[in-house]
Amino acid sequence: MTRALKERVDSREARREPPYRSTMELTPEQQKTLGEKLGGIQNYNPVVLREMARKDRRFFAPLIMSILSAEFRGIDFFGRFVVDTEEEVPWHMTLGFARQTFDESRHTLLNMKLLVHLGSSLGEFPDIILGPQRDNIPPEELDPAILLARVNVALEGFALTTFEEIRALAEQTGEEMVAHCHDYNMADEVTHVALGDYWLEKLSQVQPWRKERARAAQQEFETNIAMVRQMARSYMASAQQEQTTNGNGS
Repeated sequence: MTRALKERVDSREARREPPYRSTMELTPEQQKTLGEKLGGIQNYNPVVLREMARKDRRFFAPLIMSILSAEFRGIDFFGRFVVDTEEEVPWHMTLGFARQTFDESRHTLLNMKLLVHLGSSLGEFPDIILGPQRDNIPPEELDPAILLARVNVALEGFALTTFEEIRALAEQTGEEMVAHCHDYNMADEVTHVALGDYWLEKLSQVQPWRKERARAAQQEFETNIAMVRQMARSYMASAQQEQTTNGNGS
């Protein structure tokens, strides 16, 4: 009898070259350099960077890196999901998420090439980490239905909106390659959200209690994401107001 995937995988530790590196892990000198590139380290936020890229093409590179960070984490998450849940979920669900892992890998390749196209490369900007990492999630919340609601429905839905916003921005600013790649990625995200919805419903048919718990987890996750986006928008509005006031005063 064929052994389970998790018995055949030597390690499920997330690795990347260059290694993951968040803003919190930068040295003081590296933080200073990042702040000089972005006009302040506080600007290293996807919502803020999108507005900055609207006025200056230079900021498309850090914006793409913020997306690329999430794509790498997607490979880690869905790859482990396939391995760790193989014996808990239907086989066709495992196949579906193996395909999604491949999609995330393709997205990382596209975005890495976009970085080069924009005059940057992986490692110039740090990673932006959204949400708790797999090893930090309490065991009781590792139920496949809860993970699906948080990641495939909520987070991938957020990614779909983000890609649509970046594609629109790229079209407006003449960045045809950025627009083309994000149009391509958007098509995958539509499928990913649908995949999550489908299998969440299937799992809940067998165990109805899962649906209520999963939806609650999804709502909590979406609320947190919306809060982060609103904070970034408020910061941008405040910065623009300050610039207007200073301009009128000078």
